[in-house]
Amino acid sequence: MAEQSVGEALTIRELVEKSDLQLEVVAGRSGVDHVIEAVYIGDLDDPTPWMVQGSLLLTTQPRLEGDAESGARLVRLLKENRMVGIGVAIMPHVREIPAVMLDAADEAGLPLLRVPEGTPFRQITSYVFNALASRDMHRLRRSVALQKHLLDTMLAEQTPSGLIKRLGELIEADMVLLDGRGSLAGGAVPRGPAAKKLIEEAWAEYERVLGAGVPRSVIVDVGDRQIAFREIRADGQTEQVLMAIYPEGSLISEFADAALSFAQRLLEVELVTGQSASLVRRRTRAGLLDMLLRSRGTQTELAERLLYHGIEPREPWRMIAFTALPSEPETSEKRGVAVEVGFAETVTNEFLSTVDHVFEESDVPFVSRSGHGEVLVLSPLHGDTDVNAVRGFLLDALTAAQARLRSARIVAGVSASCSALDGLPRAVGQARIALRHGVARGDTPIMLFDELGVRYKALDSLPDDVLRELREGVVGALAAADAEHDGELLPTLEAYLAESFSVSAAAAVLFVHRNTLRKRLARIESLTHLDLASSGGQAEAYLSVRAAEVLAIREG
Repeated sequence: MAEQSVGEALTIRELVEKSDLQLEVVAGRSGVDHVIEAVYIGDLDDPTPWMVQGSLLLTTQPRLEGDAESGARLVRLLKENRMVGIGVAIMPHVREIPAVMLDAADEAGLPLLRVPEGTPFRQITSYVFNALASRDMHRLRRSVALQKHLLDTMLAEQTPSGLIKRLGELIEADMVLLDGRGSLAGGAVPRGPAAKKLIEEAWAEYERVLGAGVPRSVIVDVGDRQIAFREIRADGQTEQVLMAIYPEGSLISEFADAALSFAQRLLEVELVTGQSASLVRRRTRAGLLDMLLRSRGTQTELAERLLYHGIEPREPWRMIAFTALPSEPETSEKRGVAVEVGFAETVTNEFLSTVDHVFEESDVPFVSRSGHGEVLVLSPLHGDTDVNAVRGFLLDALTAAQARLRSARIVAGVSASCSALDGLPRAVGQARIALRHGVARGDTPIMLFDELGVRYKALDSLPDDVLRELREGVVGALAAADAEHDGELLPTLEAYLAESFSVSAAAAVLFVHRNTLRKRLARIESLTHLDLASSGGQAEAYLSVRAAEVLAIREG
């Protein structure tokens, strides 16, 4: 049983030494610091069914002198049922406590008290009841003070981390906040490899206990340490887990247990409130970005809304397009080039929430929205115009997002720096082009439009009507012919360009004979009036295909 100090609870030692009732411990002295939770008077052979755990039994036991072994059996019954002691009245029935009963009490560590003839049981019960009432009042006062203190801390700090830190100081334990998967989410984390191993072992034991169907409050033992867990839930799901790591050899007190339970409720309220506020902020950001993309509202109105989100409309900003990919992105060679199909068909709220959370923690102003397998973010990125600074910041952001999302791979495409709101659609196209190339390459999580080369920058500088003119001259004619005859002319040209105008390589990619490929190329030349053997014809074909790609991404 847990030991508690005098003043917090009544022990056998205090009852004997402080009550002035002339009680004497005659056996079982090793258990004198056990806490008395109740007192019971009775002479039954087995009174334990009517007793609560932690009780002190007071008895006259008229059968002791005639059957000494009955006293030993009674001691063993009390010990087995987690009682804390027995007081035997001297006279009228018992003159001396049998030696066999004394030996049983010493062996069990159950205090055996000699109650003198001049001490009535009612005086003992009165002392115990008064002590228990005082203890309960003390506990109530401590509990109210604790709850007020933790609530004030929460209101003052405005974040769970302040509450967790103060809670650890109050209950003298190391506090750790984990997410629902066991990863660190905050708290006063003990440092060093031993601490990390302790947390991992405790989490493994916690999961084992949960597997047995144990409810939300769990206490596990790891070595000589007791570790308490409290689940923080929202909408029926465990979002976080509060872990209290106690010093070696220390037991979790009733006060600490109550403090953990109250902190658990505070954190749940904070979590639900935070999720609701986060949802409102997310919808506001998404609505503003949608207005910007669709040019809804006046420049003044849009500028004011951007300022509300911390973005100065005239400062340089970039557009970032994020997507989450499976561990092995699938590709299609239908058109002779790798067409990524690893883009998530639906970007869940969790993905957008994760990206938003990472930017919020980085203290970077931004607006965001999701759709069509991506998350779009407009942000000044601390005003960084240097591509290395942009890449460094986004690498840290992707690492944090990937740790929270547990996705196998997150990729980002980044536009060039821009400071005009009317350039937003173009910036979205740049970010998507960069994202597409980043996915296709597979060797970098971040691709900047600045790094794609002159050919994309030259095409991106052209207005939509010029790009359409370039597209229609070749791509438009081949797409129309393919639609009419169910042909493969446009995929053939794309493969031919991708394989650097090599007939053999393009035929291998398309799984056709070289003569079949040559016939298709001749048909392409006839329809477009190009000479694909000349540098001029190759350049015009290349520009048309790339212009179609830029337009498709801009309009997507």
